Amino acid sequence: MELKANILRIERLSLSDGKGMRTVVFFKGCPLRCAWCSTPESQSGQREVYYMKERCTGCGACIQVCPEQALRRSEKTGEIVRDHSRCKQCFQCVDACNYRAQQIYGKEMTVKEVMREIQKDEMFFFYSGGGVTLSGGDLFCQTDFAEALLEACDDACINAAAELDMFTSFENVKRIVPHLQMFYVDVKTMDPEKHKKWTGQDNACILENIRKADAICAPHSIHVRVPLVEGVNDDVENIRKTAQLCQELKNCQELEFLPYHRLGLHAYRQLGRNYQLEEHASMSRWDVYQKMGFLCETDWMFDIAISGLEVYKA
Repeated sequence: MELKANILRIERLSLSDGKGMRTVVFFKGCPLRCAWCSTPESQSGQREVYYMKERCTGCGACIQVCPEQALRRSEKTGEIVRDHSRCKQCFQCVDACNYRAQQIYGKEMTVKEVMREIQKDEMFFFYSGGGVTLSGGDLFCQTDFAEALLEACDDACINAAAELDMFTSFENVKRIVPHLQMFYVDVKTMDPEKHKKWTGQDNACILENIRKADAICAPHSIHVRVPLVEGVNDDVENIRKTAQLCQELKNCQELEFLPYHRLGLHAYRQLGRNYQLEEHASMSRWDVYQKMGFLCETDWMFDIAISGLEVYKA
């Protein structure tokens, strides 16, 4: 049987997910539940319905066809409300909506189908030095497919990168990392208790896998990212410990800090879910520099950047 995976989407001509122009393949499914997650639509490994109220005319066609009676019209706002405890994701409401107010996150695809999309951009890869980046969600939720896709990229001589959370077995890491010319890995916080509080999982295996991956990866291929969130991981101790982790890795090329933002808020609302950090203010590059700028006073073996802007060169 041909391997299939639930793919959230495929974005073309990205300039921020590795060297050159990249085609980014977003996998569905993630074991973490980061409070600041900007792509909540990638968390579930299954296809799921979302609602675009700006397109809804209130015709009620979706309500009429729902076999579980999971949909109703809000008396207060007039928009369609979904009872997630009843919804079985049968997608009949999507088929019934003539205005595309009900849509689906995710598409089941084969390796050949994904490669067909990737190879449309081979000319851009050639001239820009780019390639494909596997993102998520978390590709380790669908390791068999990710490995097969990376093997197909190897056969086609397409440069491959990935965004990894490393919350998996090292056996899975060994199947993926050797195929990558570079990879990003998020270090949310070095504190295990805080990590569990804000992501739902301990960070012990993540840190262990990062250290072990350092021994099997391509030279200088590790790019550590820290999504900096005020009151969560922006303290001096955590920032220094993260830099010390990077210093231990012989193949760490860069430590990058990403300012917290609320770009995922709209997706939470489309999914009918609450966003835990809705009241948190977004951060600017300057806000981040004020938090981590002290690192630039020490000699490190890796570059330091803030949202793609280099602030320290090793």
